[in-house]
Amino acid sequence: MNSATARRPRLVFLSSVATPQQVKFCTALQDYFDATFWFYEHPDRTRGAWWRVDLGAHCEVLSRVLFAKTGPLAERYLPLGLEERLRILDPDIVMVGGFSIPGNWLAYRWAIRNGKRAVVFTERSRDASGALRKNNVVWKLQRWLYRDVHQVIVSADDAVEQFRDEFQFGDKVVAGRYASDLDDYFRHPERKARSAYTYLFANRMTEIYNPLGAIDIFAAIRSRHPGSRLLMNAAGELGGICRERIAALALTEDVDFLDGLKSWSDLNDVYARSDVLLLPAHFSNGNFTILEAMASGMGLVISNRILGIGKMVEDGHNGFNCEPTTDQFVDRVERYIADPALFRKHAQINRALVAPLGAKGTAARFDEILNRDVPCK
Repeated sequence: MNSATARRPRLVFLSSVATPQQVKFCTALQDYFDATFWFYEHPDRTRGAWWRVDLGAHCEVLSRVLFAKTGPLAERYLPLGLEERLRILDPDIVMVGGFSIPGNWLAYRWAIRNGKRAVVFTERSRDASGALRKNNVVWKLQRWLYRDVHQVIVSADDAVEQFRDEFQFGDKVVAGRYASDLDDYFRHPERKARSAYTYLFANRMTEIYNPLGAIDIFAAIRSRHPGSRLLMNAAGELGGICRERIAALALTEDVDFLDGLKSWSDLNDVYARSDVLLLPAHFSNGNFTILEAMASGMGLVISNRILGIGKMVEDGHNGFNCEPTTDQFVDRVERYIADPALFRKHAQINRALVAPLGAKGTAARFDEILNRDVPCK
């Protein structure tokens, strides 16, 4: 494949959920590929209907998909009629999001049988406790099932070693990234000194992101600085427990759940009126919320258990990165309160860091990756 040829290579990407970031990434990829994205489901079930955006001419949610729920955010999709759709589209490149989805394996096998380039895009693999998985029997099976894959693109630099060495995909592994939707965030106003600030817990209320810890942190801040407010993502299985904790701490009037969002563009406004991101996660593979806060110019206090994107935040340099304890988080928040000039300093660094990470920059990165010569075995 050569980007200089008259016909753009035809690419199809199978991805789980039709998120706005993925839809915009598909649009940006048109500069390099005749790209089509097929999704297994709309975002309504896991994220809410307000995540829906116009899919445009190049994206589609498959209409006939069977799936089994294997965890809070884990699904096993099986699309019906997939091979016939692939035959009709006749792509040059078949890229799938993850190893463990049956539909992805069917698409990969179709690609291999028909002489197409087969690519897997994946995150690092972690167990339920957050530990990196070893090359156990499940991964040995998946390595065998995908033994002919041409490339494995991982979502962050620090995931390369796991797939290259531990799972033994070798030099087929290359670092890529997810595309972010950041354009509007760069226009947010500078945060300035105020008597009290607004804090944002933007991630789902699920165990790994530690929403109860965020509430305790905010309670300590609120006791020292009356008028402080907390905005919280309204989705997640810990919602009831979180509301009980807020009531027990007499914070009901100080916390707003973001349950009134009507469209994806509303999220941009949430960041614009927030001052500091709080993310005391127990562990995470990395979050768009961090990039969005960086582009917005917010202060950041995040857990040192966050991999990938979390490593972009250096403690005391462009935000704060510390143990996910109440004491350490409150200590870092107090530094912003004591020295509001840090908002401007950190925003200048962070906006420069994330500027290339939007849809267009990520599309250019994938053009580089997918036009590389790769081993066939």
